[in-house]
Amino acid sequence: MPTLNQWKTWVKKLGYAEKARAERRIPSGFTARRQNLPTSKRAIIRDISTSGLQILTEERWPIGELVPLTVEVEGLSEEQSEPQISVQARVARHAKDGVGLSFVLPEGLDPKLWDALLTGAVVLTGPKDTLYTLRVLRTVLFLSRLCHTEAREAIMLLGAELDQHRTAKAMEIAQRAEELLDSEPDGDKMRADPQLVKNILKHGSWSDGLTTPMWAGLLATSCTSDGKDQSNQKFADLVANISNTQARIFISACKKALELKAETENPPAARVVFTPKQMVRLSGMVDVGRIGADVSYLFKAGILEKNFDFTSYIPAENFDITPSHLGLELYARCKGNCINLDAA
Repeated sequence: MPTLNQWKTWVKKLGYAEKARAERRIPSGFTARRQNLPTSKRAIIRDISTSGLQILTEERWPIGELVPLTVEVEGLSEEQSEPQISVQARVARHAKDGVGLSFVLPEGLDPKLWDALLTGAVVLTGPKDTLYTLRVLRTVLFLSRLCHTEAREAIMLLGAELDQHRTAKAMEIAQRAEELLDSEPDGDKMRADPQLVKNILKHGSWSDGLTTPMWAGLLATSCTSDGKDQSNQKFADLVANISNTQARIFISACKKALELKAETENPPAARVVFTPKQMVRLSGMVDVGRIGADVSYLFKAGILEKNFDFTSYIPAENFDITPSHLGLELYARCKGNCINLDAA
């Protein structure tokens, strides 16, 4: 198991600059609120340590109760939302002006890593550094929640195997997947196969544009109650070899196919057919031959039903990009919806 100094060295590799740090246990701008209680209000965190926190609130939850908390930092807005992490805490004591809680860490999260990250988030003086450390902390908590004691390999991708740009992309995928799971009734209890999680983050870290949310959907739909499902590996292999242009074609095909399915009495007979002008608009390419090559690739990957005909020099009158059964299932999983199309 890594020592505290080893974890600190790893954290420094993640990309924020090392600065002189003011030791303080009273964080500025940190607030907490209870997740599963709509009437719960944001409360100022009076003090925080790696073992727990005290919040200023009039609420008095029972001693010993496990409380899911969202810890946020005001004034560090990123894309219109406040930086936040989700963590479990147990009510330890009542005070005259608030409640004291002890952290209950996910199984398998190295306490030394938690110490290095949380201390960094609290004592860093620069907003950019604090924001970045909170994103790392949020990702580590999420991966520990999914993989428990086997999360270390996925966590060590960040800043160790991946460079700074790819680390940021992997964290974006994890955060998007976490948001998708949060919309599920038992999302906080779901787990995933550690090797599959690592593969999705590793290959997804190369993504850009439309393929990034596809990777997030795959990570979310890899999660089950027992964490043993590996069926998304074949879909991960497909997405790993799809370009952004091919992703635009594929996503447009699936959206149109689902629209036709809702409107048509005989869905299997409905075809997704676009004119060359429509394909130029949706793909962003003016070379119809290159568009045809991308359509052909998607056919060979098994996610479109019909190949593009390269046997004639006559300009194409249309493009049949009807998605296959496999393509529709891939689309559903990449949207965070793990459906059984055979039963649909």
